[in-house]
Amino acid sequence: MLWYKAWLETRSRFLTSLATLTIFSAVFVHHAEGLQRPEWTAAYNRLLYITQQYIVVMWILAVILLGMGGIVREKVTGASSLTLSLPVSRALLLGVHVGVGILQAIILAVVPWTVIFLVSSHAGMPILISQVGFYVLLLVGGGLVYFAMAVLVSSSVEGEYTAPAVAFGLVFLSTIAFDSWFRPLNLWRLITGDFYINRHMYLLSGHFPWLGALACLFVAGVMLLLSVWVVQRREF
Repeated sequence: MLWYKAWLETRSRFLTSLATLTIFSAVFVHHAEGLQRPEWTAAYNRLLYITQQYIVVMWILAVILLGMGGIVREKVTGASSLTLSLPVSRALLLGVHVGVGILQAIILAVVPWTVIFLVSSHAGMPILISQVGFYVLLLVGGGLVYFAMAVLVSSSVEGEYTAPAVAFGLVFLSTIAFDSWFRPLNLWRLITGDFYINRHMYLLSGHFPWLGALACLFVAGVMLLLSVWVVQRREF
């Protein structure tokens, strides 16, 4: 029942985001293919790299919205008393919310690139499946930090619009700050593939940054645990 409740809470945001990402990816790549020639390999690879930039922007916006909600938001709407009356812990309630959000975030990363792969193959410009996997793993492995940050903000800040505004502001400010002073640690450049792109053929090259992805997942895990701690100590 808790999983279904979490699904109902995020269903409209998830389906809207999925439709937007999927349609954009298919239309953008299909339209750009009309301007390409099969022998323009580097140019087409560059198109895919640019596509990833757009997908990252929309994906981050989507997962931040998916991270919003939970019993803190329900407190504002007046529904938290019913939820807290259920014979389950606050940690479990938040855990289910996070679990549904992570599954949705993974789907939002996999489906658009699957569509791009199919559209490109149909047009006679197939993409290496290794490149597709590289882009998806970068997005999910590093990008879940943004989802965890959204969950932490929504667990700490009340308000229907205040929490999303704070989360979007943190993304914007952190991107500028890291790009200015700590560029090697810039999460945005990691998930877009900027650190790993070959500027001649525009292919992601080298080994997948497992250490960087694991570090990002660790940071995300810490923020989610902190979210549980915050929720357990709030007054409702």
